[in-house]
Amino acid sequence: MRKSYSTIISSFMVISLTANAIVVDWSEIKHWAGEGENKAALVVQFDDDGEEKAYVWGYRWNGEEITPSGEDMFRAIATECDDIYLFTQFTGWMGNTVCGIGYSRNNSIADCIEFDFDSAMEDPNISFNWFSANSFLGQTSVPGWSTPELCEEAIEESKATHILEHPIDARNYGYACYDYDHWQKFGGESSMRWNAGWYQGYWSYWVGGVDLESLSYSGLGYTSRKLTDESVDGWKYTPLSGPVGGDYVDGVTGATTQWHELDYRHFLPTSVEAISDELQSSEKMLFRLDGSPVAKGALLSPGIYILKTQERTEKIIIR
Repeated sequence: MRKSYSTIISSFMVISLTANAIVVDWSEIKHWAGEGENKAALVVQFDDDGEEKAYVWGYRWNGEEITPSGEDMFRAIATECDDIYLFTQFTGWMGNTVCGIGYSRNNSIADCIEFDFDSAMEDPNISFNWFSANSFLGQTSVPGWSTPELCEEAIEESKATHILEHPIDARNYGYACYDYDHWQKFGGESSMRWNAGWYQGYWSYWVGGVDLESLSYSGLGYTSRKLTDESVDGWKYTPLSGPVGGDYVDGVTGATTQWHELDYRHFLPTSVEAISDELQSSEKMLFRLDGSPVAKGALLSPGIYILKTQERTEKIIIR
C-alpha cells in the first residue's frame, strides 16, 4: 500500500501566481491511498485563519472490486496518509456524516482536539438529551455524565487510526447527537487546520470531475456516493452565519462556489535542488525574468521565475 509521509517543510516553496481554472492534475498528486487501475481524488478546503488552499489526496482501486463509496475513499486516505484527520458519526439508515476534518503534520492534531460538554449542554439547537431520552426523535438511551469520558476515549483511539468516531451516535442511542460545533481545537502548530460543525457551519459535499468549478452539490452523504474512475469528491467547510450573497449559491445549503489554489505537496520537504529538478523536464522549462534558462539541478534563490509548459506560461515565486 502506498503511504504518504510528512517531514519538516523548508522555507522554500512554489506558489502559482496565475488565475487559471482550478483543475485537478493527476500527475501532481503526491499523497495516495489504495492500489489499482482506477483513481479518484479527495479535495478539502478549510475555512479558518489559515492559508487559502485546497488540499488534494488520491485514491486507487481495482475495477473488478466492489465499487467504493466516498466514505471508503475518505477512510482509506485518513488511515494511510498522515496529515488528514476525519471526524465522523453514524447518524442513521443513510450511514455516516462528516462532522469535522483536520489537517496537521504527522497527524498531531489528534492531541489538540477536545469536546466542550458544558457548552454543548447549553446549546439550544441540540435536540439530543444526555440525561433523559428524547423518544420523540427516536432516542432510546442516554450516556449521562459518562459523556466526557466516552468522548475522551474516542479521541485517544483516533490517534492510532486518524479517524475520530463520534461515540454518541444513532447506532448506540437510537438518535445521533449533533454537537459537532463543540468539538474544538486548542493549541498546536499554526499550520494545523480544523473545522467541525453542524449548526454554525458544516462540511458541504461536492462531486464530479476534475474541474472543481463544475462540481455539483451532492444530495447524498458520502456513504451513499459511488465513485467512478477519475471522479473527484470535494469537501468545503461552509459557515452558516453572516449575509448570504456574493460567493454563496443560496441560503439553503450556504455553499460557496469559489475554490482555492490546489496544494498537492502538503508537508512534503522541498529543497532548492528538488525544486529545480521538479520544474525542469521534457515538458517543463524554467526561466529567470531576464529570459535566461535555469539549468536542471541549479540552486534557486528566492524570487520570481517563469515556468513554461506545453499548455501555458506562468509566473511562480520561490521564497
